[in-house]
Amino acid sequence: MAPNQGLMGAFFKEEKMVRSLGLVALLGLGPMFGDGVLAGPQKKRFIVRYKTQKVTASGALSNSIQSNIVKAESVSDIHRDFPLGDQNILSIEEDLILQPTVEPGDRGTEDTFYQSQWHYFEEDGGINLPSAWETTVGTSQVTVAVIDTGVLPHRELKDKLLPGADVITEVAMANDGDGRDQDATDSGDWVESGDNCYSGRDVNSTWHGTHVAGTIGAETANGVGVAGVAWGVRILPVRALGKCGGYVSDIADAIRWSAGGQVQGLNVNPNKADVINLSLGAKGSCGPTMQGAIDFAVSQGAVVVVAAGNSYSNMDLTSYVPASCRNVITVGAGNRYSNYGSAVDVMAPGGDFNGTVFSTSNDGARAPANDSYKGMMGTSMAAPHVAGVVALIKSVKPDLFPPQVEDILKRTTKFFSCYQEGGCGSGLIDAFAALEEALVTSPDSTFEGTEPITAAPPTPPENRVVTYEEESGGMCGSVAFVDGGPRPPQGGLGAFLVSLILGVGLGLMRKRSFRL
Repeated sequence: MAPNQGLMGAFFKEEKMVRSLGLVALLGLGPMFGDGVLAGPQKKRFIVRYKTQKVTASGALSNSIQSNIVKAESVSDIHRDFPLGDQNILSIEEDLILQPTVEPGDRGTEDTFYQSQWHYFEEDGGINLPSAWETTVGTSQVTVAVIDTGVLPHRELKDKLLPGADVITEVAMANDGDGRDQDATDSGDWVESGDNCYSGRDVNSTWHGTHVAGTIGAETANGVGVAGVAWGVRILPVRALGKCGGYVSDIADAIRWSAGGQVQGLNVNPNKADVINLSLGAKGSCGPTMQGAIDFAVSQGAVVVVAAGNSYSNMDLTSYVPASCRNVITVGAGNRYSNYGSAVDVMAPGGDFNGTVFSTSNDGARAPANDSYKGMMGTSMAAPHVAGVVALIKSVKPDLFPPQVEDILKRTTKFFSCYQEGGCGSGLIDAFAALEEALVTSPDSTFEGTEPITAAPPTPPENRVVTYEEESGGMCGSVAFVDGGPRPPQGGLGAFLVSLILGVGLGLMRKRSFRL
């Protein structure tokens, strides 16, 4: 009899326990994803790592570590009822649902042409992109993965899209009728009253991933639409967010797949990403599942760029995932809505109501319809600016290691007014200065920066109270009050004032979606 066989047999007799916890998954019968996360009362999902034994062909015992998804009401239930014994559990972490870091819905647009993309060329609030384009506009040898809601074949993106993947396991969340497959097309993330994340109003599809992809690499100098930061690169679309967001386990698999790792249910990606953009996140600690995937990607040479989040929170007091993970470039937005704190590495334009970030979109309310352009705002829009600049750096110096790229970005930023000392990173990115520095930097495999790949994930502070006061106005409220007193916006007062000045001119234009 194989080790634990008697226990397994006894466990199968306890049908009630199997039904209550979905622990059949732990017996090698596959993940228990249930009937979907969106209908009726739901148990939480947990990622359980555990030790197990099996008998080899020679009769020897072989130990292995496995992980699986378990649905349960609490961690204690899993410890109590684990079929192989509590002593064989290595770790349990909640499979959190992450969401795009911008509020869904249209924010309006003032124009759809390059002249309205102030965030590229404006002297104080822009990233000095035109000067950088004199050196490179990106090369097709560089691949940028967009892990998001999927990407539509917009006329400004379709010729740049590589074969992607849909990593969403929950069919109801995927909203396309099936689970994982090789189709990264965005089928829509609209929400209505029957969905668990319903907030009191129906929300149309955001086409979030298409907007992010457009900022990174939309076709440029073609006489229509918008420009992309690195419009010569290729885009690898990876769909990990659907209705209500996406699970950590799926997003971690998306990161691994993008970097060339093997992921269950998908073919191996033949186009390994040089840059990975994650414009998503949620409050929570960076557990071993997410951190492990990030470390793998970085070990494969990929630079991982993530959005800081739009909750105007001090991340030194409240952890966010993946923004608080190690070995990522965490990007705050140059406006008053961005998260802040020592975890933020650099800032990039995120827009506000006076000047949004324009990019590719679609005018379909739920299902895709016609190509369009629109303005959105938030750290979701800031992160692809950085991902695009990283792609430009990799285009001229492909052998630079990820910590070197991050170091170059930090050392070449522009001055940026920020009240919170150390809270806005090193400043606002400067594309031209970063490229100039990259050109004179030699690849150095020993350069680790401040975040060695082997480091343990950060531990969030315990029993800490965030003392700022949220307000309901604005995109996600504001952070005008900290510790009870009025203070300047944490995202950078200078950029906010610049945005206000820009708004005098841009606000005169009609706010509408532009359809081809």
